[in-house]
Amino acid sequence: MQLYQIIGKVLGVDHTMLNDESNAQNTPKWDSLRHIEVIFAVESAFHVRFTMPEIANLRKLGDIRKLLLTKNVKLNEPSAAQQPAQRVA
Repeated sequence: MQLYQIIGKVLGVDHTMLNDESNAQNTPKWDSLRHIEVIFAVESAFHVRFTMPEIANLRKLGDIRKLLLTKNVKLNEPSAAQQPAQRVA
């Protein structure tokens, strides 16, 4: 499962509406509780663990994607430059 699909499922939103700029301020249902659920779902799906300092710096979806890449996780998502800039109001 792709990163955006995982996050979309946790948040209950269409994953095609997510992009690297998606965050709690511009994505419906993304509140502090769901943020923690997103972190747990990503850790579980990609078999990684984030440290507390890493978690504290995760403000938007792009931050999560970049952190996964630093942990050598292979993602199926196109790069941010290739993705359409869609925004969820």
